[in-house]
Amino acid sequence: MFRISDFDSPRFSESGAGIRISDQGSAMDLENPGYWRKLINQGMIKFFLLKVLYKDKESYGYKIVKRIEELSEGLCRPTESTIYPALEQLKKGGYVEVRKESAGARVKKIYALNESGRSVYRAAAKAYGEIIPLLREAIML
Repeated sequence: MFRISDFDSPRFSESGAGIRISDQGSAMDLENPGYWRKLINQGMIKFFLLKVLYKDKESYGYKIVKRIEELSEGLCRPTESTIYPALEQLKKGGYVEVRKESAGARVKKIYALNESGRSVYRAAAKAYGEIIPLLREAIML
């Protein structure tokens, strides 16, 4: 979240193309729809991760990635490198349980929400349910 005073910092500048926000040395074009899709995608991945584990009861990395793509109708396309850190955060927070399962020569980590994790999903779903009507209204041109 940005504060008004943030716009006085060197990270922000005005140009002929609009306001640009510098992110670790590179400028982000706020007029580019791709910037907004990426921002939305980052926020939605954890929600859809919770949704997959809530709906499917348990799953593993690659399958979670594919289910997120499916449930988000392709809007979110996470990689395993974004899923595993999120799963680790949920594990450290005490929201998922992990068990190992042999799959030939490989060992899969199977993730499942525990009761705290299911409660977190319900809270997230409620929050998104409250904001979506406001977003629909806000995007009306």
